[in-house]
Amino acid sequence: MKVGVSIVICTYNGAKLLPETLRHIALQQVRADVPWEVIVVDNASTDATARVVKEEWQKHQNPVRFSLLHQPKPGLTFARELGYAHAQYDYILLCDDDNWLSPNYVNLAFDVMEENPNIGVLGGYGDLVYEEEPPFFATQLRLFANGHQAPGSGKVAKNTVYGAGCVLRKSAYDHLFRMGYKPILTDRLASALSSGGDYEICYALALLGYDIWYDERLTFQHYMVKERQTWEYYLRYLKESSSCFEVLDAYNILINQGSRSVLTFNYRFLKGFLYYLQEISRVTLKKATLDPSSEEGKINTLLFLGYKTRLLGYRKYFKVKENFVQLLHFKNEKLVPKVNPKEDSFFSAQKLSHKVL
Repeated sequence: MKVGVSIVICTYNGAKLLPETLRHIALQQVRADVPWEVIVVDNASTDATARVVKEEWQKHQNPVRFSLLHQPKPGLTFARELGYAHAQYDYILLCDDDNWLSPNYVNLAFDVMEENPNIGVLGGYGDLVYEEEPPFFATQLRLFANGHQAPGSGKVAKNTVYGAGCVLRKSAYDHLFRMGYKPILTDRLASALSSGGDYEICYALALLGYDIWYDERLTFQHYMVKERQTWEYYLRYLKESSSCFEVLDAYNILINQGSRSVLTFNYRFLKGFLYYLQEISRVTLKKATLDPSSEEGKINTLLFLGYKTRLLGYRKYFKVKENFVQLLHFKNEKLVPKVNPKEDSFFSAQKLSHKVL
């Protein structure tokens, strides 16, 4: 595996967002000793994304290797896998189409990954910037990738970092694949707000013993379009993003809570249910004293809906338990790679089946 940084940008209908994102990448102040490249994956877009990408990148006259790929199968997970397959360097920087990387991001990412060979995923610090002044309730709830991910730089105790701006060690992911791992979540799907694929990869790599890391020096701006700051969007986000819990809860109970049997799983599952039951009771009592149209009332309503969504997720006990048992089996029985690492892997197979535009 070549040492260097491959920036992978996956986008669905990102024609409006990509010009500024690409400009920040073109302005990266990368040292001569740091090999790097840029890969854009158009994930079944129906707008002018491909044309905009070509035109905008040509404006900057940056000589770094640049590729535009097309993934017709909708789903962020599928788009990222195609990007991984074509990445020629071991450190894959996942830059969303609305992320503006600070000028030294590539250098820092390279240095941290080089200095810490056991890092599976490295996260950074996102700072939200808005197309329009957001409503008060939008600034009080952390629904999007932003802010500190740990008390300080280093290994993250919760074993997850958000996908925006993160750096994945490709050799670690390839190791995971050779062991027969297949992600359950498809993450963002076209305009749907399903999510959680970034956390699933973090958990899976932590299961193998890789560290999940955070470095507060890796800073980027996360641009929020006005459409994502409406009351209706927040309500839809809470509803549609809840589908990931049946997968992520299984990982969390196994990895973070240390359960090693169905008996301890049941205990942890019940404990989580009681926690959210207590929280929804608290906000329900407060709700009765607040004007629902006030800013505080809206914040409380979103908290109520969030806790309600989590409680409804606990109805999927059998599905969460099934995922837990499968993960436990994977951990105990699948720690030896199934194929020879020197043989053609998933990534080379993907290269043969897609055309670089």
